[in-house]
Amino acid sequence: MWRQGPHAQSVFQRISITRRFSAELVKLLVSVWSASGTYPHDAPVDNRPRPQPHGLRPIPGEAQMDEIVCANAAFRYWRCPPQVRDLYPRLPNSEEGWRALSQAPFVTDVLKTPVITAASTRSNLHSETRRTIRWNSAYTEKVSIDTGMGFSVTDPLHTLFTMTRSVSSCDLVLAMYELCGWFSVFKPSPAVDMALEQAKSEEEQYTTESLFELDETQDEAPWKRVYARASQKDSENDQSGQQNDGSGNKANGKGTSLWMRKPLIEIEELHRFAAKVKGEMWGKQFYEAARQVMGIAASPLEVAGIMLLSLPRRTGGAEFKNIYVNDLTPLSNSARKIAGQKICYGDIVIVNPIIMKAVLIELQGEVIHGSGAVLDHDAARMTALQSMGYDVFLVTHDMLNDHDQLDAIIHSVCERLELRYKPKTEAMRCAETRLRANVLCNWLGIGK
Repeated sequence: MWRQGPHAQSVFQRISITRRFSAELVKLLVSVWSASGTYPHDAPVDNRPRPQPHGLRPIPGEAQMDEIVCANAAFRYWRCPPQVRDLYPRLPNSEEGWRALSQAPFVTDVLKTPVITAASTRSNLHSETRRTIRWNSAYTEKVSIDTGMGFSVTDPLHTLFTMTRSVSSCDLVLAMYELCGWFSVFKPSPAVDMALEQAKSEEEQYTTESLFELDETQDEAPWKRVYARASQKDSENDQSGQQNDGSGNKANGKGTSLWMRKPLIEIEELHRFAAKVKGEMWGKQFYEAARQVMGIAASPLEVAGIMLLSLPRRTGGAEFKNIYVNDLTPLSNSARKIAGQKICYGDIVIVNPIIMKAVLIELQGEVIHGSGAVLDHDAARMTALQSMGYDVFLVTHDMLNDHDQLDAIIHSVCERLELRYKPKTEAMRCAETRLRANVLCNWLGIGK
């Protein structure tokens, strides 16, 4: 993988992106929304109140949506970078009706319709603009957060819990990995993407600071967008490629759908919550999904590798035990000289505690944060680990997606760790095919 580790490699600007937009860009966003018919109101985009810090109550005297946005709609909210949210106006007053709410730019671009909300009664509302789910605890417990945009949303944990009834068990696990991980998958609208690219060009005029450090003007840290590695031929021809879907596919130097940020949920918090709700409706399904989340991943490709290597053989996995995700590895003195650092992180570390030996699986995606210098850093880091006696496997998306190549990797890992290799039966191979299709998917489709 391109990074030293999620705790140490990613850095970005201590600036507020939205404060650097020109008046022309704001006007452009308004004109695009107006032309598309999704912004029927006259209030300019930059006149809404600043989003409040999490946990604050609604501003007195300001009307907002009475219902709590939850489930898949809330998941899409938590996927949206804060610098993107800041570009949108508040939702219109709920008194104007759900038709007006459904036409608000943030709903059409991010939340999508039908908007899913929680209801504490038996009433079930299903329409093209709104859908409710019955949830008795929605208005009796502290499960929601005011967004500062005219509506409340379930916190990340309860967002996952309310998703249980509307997504597959595998998609629920993927969503858990994302909210517990160091990444998010989000594709901005064309108008917002243009504004972000403008902000990126202005960011480059400033020096970088420590990861996600706030200044006095910011309520929430912006996220770091990942840009694809462009080949020399692509750069010479200046060809615009297809955007990354979050699974590691090339996007020719363009901004991808992959973003880096701090985890929204601590993994220990997820497991405690899962044990707490196990006896509730949908709690067992949630608990079983949470049990599969075994580490803090930094990309969708890492999640795919973890699940293909760790899940039981009957479900398509390799069923390796003693797997660690983004595990810290101290370097020896000689290895430090090679790598130029004291420690590094392995994407996936598989250990045989009996013989005290470990194998490192490094996932090599097509997207990187910076220049080609990252590749040189990776090479130095791999050489340093190999000098300490570690067996390092460099695994790509295509290798995970091919049964024979994946099986060869599993066989080699077993040999290095002195573990017994068992070929998969035909039923296991079919299960692996289904699992591969589920985890090497378009992550943008989760929750749709």
